[in-house]
Amino acid sequence: MIRGSFWNRIHGQTCLSARLRVGCAALLVSTGWGHFAHAQTIGPIIHEPDDVPGRRVIPEYAPIGYNLAGFDVLPAVTFGTRFDNNVFTRTSVKVSDLVLQAEPRIRVHLENRLENVSFQGSLRTSTYLKLHDQDATEYRLEGTYTRGTLTPNSLTVNLGYRREAIQRGTVENDLADGEPLMRRVLHGSLTARKQFNRVSIDAQALVVRQRYERVDDPSFTIIDQNFRNVDRYGVHGLVTFEISGRTSAFSSLEYDRFDYAFSPLLNNRDAENWSGTAGLRYEITRVLYAQLGVGYRRYDFTDAALGAIKGFAVSGHLRYFPSRVLAIRGSIEQNNTTSPYDLVGAVTLTAARIEVEYEMRRSLSWLGTAKFTLEDYAKRPYAARRLEIAGGPRLRFNRWLSADASISYAKRFVSGSAPFEPYSQFCGMLSVTFAR
Repeated sequence: MIRGSFWNRIHGQTCLSARLRVGCAALLVSTGWGHFAHAQTIGPIIHEPDDVPGRRVIPEYAPIGYNLAGFDVLPAVTFGTRFDNNVFTRTSVKVSDLVLQAEPRIRVHLENRLENVSFQGSLRTSTYLKLHDQDATEYRLEGTYTRGTLTPNSLTVNLGYRREAIQRGTVENDLADGEPLMRRVLHGSLTARKQFNRVSIDAQALVVRQRYERVDDPSFTIIDQNFRNVDRYGVHGLVTFEISGRTSAFSSLEYDRFDYAFSPLLNNRDAENWSGTAGLRYEITRVLYAQLGVGYRRYDFTDAALGAIKGFAVSGHLRYFPSRVLAIRGSIEQNNTTSPYDLVGAVTLTAARIEVEYEMRRSLSWLGTAKFTLEDYAKRPYAARRLEIAGGPRLRFNRWLSADASISYAKRFVSGSAPFEPYSQFCGMLSVTFAR
């Protein structure tokens, strides 16, 4: 059996407007430095009101930054402590530890009537007090250029590079011990948008190159992770028709090609992914936004012996603002990934996520998130379910100082004779952020 898991197809639809990213970033920080977002995918643009939690600009607490030759430069650094009661996500052997983390970040931004330029960079270090072999250094560099900022037609170029640690106890990383599983990702995309009266067309071409680093286990054996390496090439298209001021219909088509490295057990894991969906978007004076798409998805391996995954595809988004101080955001996402276990073709992942943000007062917000993921393994008599819950407060002291605290709980349920263990995990985090 190959230890660990192959690369999980890039998933998790990122926020579909630049403004919405502010709220998503706030929630990620409050729940313990969530993983960097993957390559963007296109979809109907979600317009949120300016005066809701996650998007509201509070002048007395907003960072000032610097202005250099017309560019807004916003530096920040976060220091924090995180407690993890099950570092290796196992039931049979539980190991707890305290982690010290530091993350300096910088964001450079320029926007005018014609173009939008942004650059983001960050470096994150994790230092374990007892398990020093679990220390990790992660970083990200990403730049975006958009031509056509205030027009219905635009062209966007995105390029980024990152080194990240893969979360244990997931389909992507089932390693029971050893060093953290690290991967390096180089990605680029070209996205175009054209609008004709009520019809808008979005098209995107993307390239992603992923390389995994070797892992040393406690017996000082080097575990080669080259079999996880993959190159992805994708072409995505979306057509949206505005039926009325409140209702729109959309249809999307996606094609992705995955070229995997050689594997000693599964020689050829190259695959093609097709998916097509159609759906409706309904919006009530920007207080309630609901979007649901359904369709068909097919994931074919080049090697016929590995079979194919085909069936129902679903995606959805929800934005609900019952008051000016309460925001509820939800999503449903579905994707496929390969599996490391013998005779397994692939895994279908279906994830439902809900996020809540409440501004108790201008200097204090409460954030919470819940996510439930279905892991369905093709051709095998077992499956897994993963539940994640996190929440906590954010306190703003002034423009340059804020603090976050959160408690999170994760549990993986397993049915059938699976080659991995069920587990439960509890984490607590406290951090302080200094910003200019």
